[in-house]
Amino acid sequence: MTLRRRSRPIVAVLDVLPEGSRDQIRAHFSEDFEVVFAKGSYEQRIAIARRATVLLAGWESVSKDVIEAATRCRLIQKLGVGTDKIDVDAARLHGIPVLRAAGVNANAVAEMAVLLTLAVLRRLVWAAHSVKEGRFAKEELRTTTQQLAGKTIGLIGAGYAGRAAAKRFSSFDTVLLYYDIERLPAGVEDELRLSYQSLESLVSTADVVSLHVPLTPETQGFFNANLLQKMKPTAILINTARGGLVDETALIQVLRAGRLRGAGLDVTAEEPLPTSSPLLSLENALVTPHYGGSVGDNFPRVVEHAYANVVNVLAGRPVPPADVVSW
Repeated sequence: MTLRRRSRPIVAVLDVLPEGSRDQIRAHFSEDFEVVFAKGSYEQRIAIARRATVLLAGWESVSKDVIEAATRCRLIQKLGVGTDKIDVDAARLHGIPVLRAAGVNANAVAEMAVLLTLAVLRRLVWAAHSVKEGRFAKEELRTTTQQLAGKTIGLIGAGYAGRAAAKRFSSFDTVLLYYDIERLPAGVEDELRLSYQSLESLVSTADVVSLHVPLTPETQGFFNANLLQKMKPTAILINTARGGLVDETALIQVLRAGRLRGAGLDVTAEEPLPTSSPLLSLENALVTPHYGGSVGDNFPRVVEHAYANVVNVLAGRPVPPADVVSW
């Protein structure tokens, strides 16, 4: 089916993207849509929203003001999974469906969780810097690093990313625990070698606690001082989900006090993280720029998934139920 016509529907991309990412979007959308890209200013984003049939949302917030300006809009499609920066209530009020691309980043994010775990346990960044500085710290690292094999991994969240992480961690000869508000079917638990635990039991037992839950009003700051204090001093915290899940002030305190071996954070409460943040000066904290799902060979899949949803919505066809945030 083609949606081409005298006046083609307009797809407005609200993020300022590098040319390579723009090319991927054009490759999928340009035959059937007029594609317009934000250039940075709030006023320009409002202007393109006014014309848009579809809003493609990435990292930039889709605020009430943007949604109110988008009077012709028939769909807000997230280029990814997390929709905490979209004012879903405003979209619902104006009758605009909100969709995500469920599971599209799961494998890449799961790889990032494993990567951060290994990097923190093996003090990878410190070790690499020591070589550049002319030191050969093999014996020091022998006494201050850990291997992943034999560790107990606690996954909080058993959605797409949590299950993908389980598959990858299992290959390291680990014990896998998980907690979610909804327990998985027994067959899925067996297949993934997952054992269900209460949240507090998991946190106090695991050598690695890895977060894989969305940011919602209910999960905002849920990983607080109480849970951090329950973790073993030899454990590490991994967060590849959303920075707002963790009480960062409490995390900094336990890291400074040596009450936690370390933390690997691909996400922080404020992004970009200010250079004044204590997290950047702590040797046992490794922070990366929220790029777990942002890999070159995954973005075409994200765009293809978004394109399919857009075409189906405008043609009156169904979309995957897992993609529906608000309808």
